[in-house]
Amino acid sequence: MKVVSCRPAWIKTSNRFTTLFSEAVQNAGWNVREFSWTPSGVFAPKVILLHWPDELFTAASAVARAKVAFKLAMLQTAKQVFGVRLVWVVHETTPHDTVKKADWGKRTFLNALDGAVYLSHASKAAAEADNPQLKRVPALITRHGHYRLDMEKPPIARHSPGKVLSVVYFGQIRPYKNLDGLIRAASGVSPEEMRVKIIGWSKDPDFTRFLNGLAATAPAVELDIRDQLVPQHDLETTLDASDGVVLPYRKILNSGAALFALLRNRPVMAPQLGTLPELQDEIGRDWVHLYTGADIGAQDLRKFATEIRQSKPPRWPTCRSRNGDRSANRRCVQAN
Repeated sequence: MKVVSCRPAWIKTSNRFTTLFSEAVQNAGWNVREFSWTPSGVFAPKVILLHWPDELFTAASAVARAKVAFKLAMLQTAKQVFGVRLVWVVHETTPHDTVKKADWGKRTFLNALDGAVYLSHASKAAAEADNPQLKRVPALITRHGHYRLDMEKPPIARHSPGKVLSVVYFGQIRPYKNLDGLIRAASGVSPEEMRVKIIGWSKDPDFTRFLNGLAATAPAVELDIRDQLVPQHDLETTLDASDGVVLPYRKILNSGAALFALLRNRPVMAPQLGTLPELQDEIGRDWVHLYTGADIGAQDLRKFATEIRQSKPPRWPTCRSRNGDRSANRRCVQAN
């Protein structure tokens, strides 16, 4: 039996992508099991698929380094003794929210790879630029899957904005998401012209308190920060009530949130980073608005508001091939 040990696979996480990815692998004829650092989890499968192997890249303390060394030794044994193949699904080239690095762990992991899966051409180029070792690793470039079949209710078509424009950020509340930058930018706009809602879950009470303090000086900002995953129904309702989505990341390679927003027929503003220019090229500038510069500012929010009010795109987005032709067989996010 062809068995893939995938981390994560079926366990509930903040990112539905991993479960949908596992379903796609299983539909291709493989038996997908949840990965674990146990003999059966490492030595029994034919393939190990790892999403976000961050702990192998950031071990700083002596105890953490010892754990990483043991895990890497298990992977090497699995490869050399049991013929297991190791594949990295490359969401990001470096871990988020950390300045601590363990280059020896990363080098060892990269040298052990039998393959890498990228979610766009831009992802592969960025990953190989940051990690030249990846150039020797066999690669598959596939599409970041959509969430259309995972929706709880049908999306609402894009509508004409009212007097006060409503934009929303949704997702995890983490420093690299740059929500402090978004709040500072929103402090420069009037609540009579725009409202900015931030909805998501946080595992960091100190960071949540910090954002609450910033938001107290920004009348246009509404915070809905929770200590557990936000139910998808709440996310869909919030997006459907908005005129657009703002994703002010400090660093990003792939953004499932951008695709989710487009599937709810809402235009997206984000920085010109990672694969987002590629997404803009495919979906169009009426739907994907990119800003340049080190950080988001009030002028970017105002520009986004103006573009939303002036644009007259279809009520739902469609995608285009690289030669400009629209095509339903590419990463199409039409949701009607």
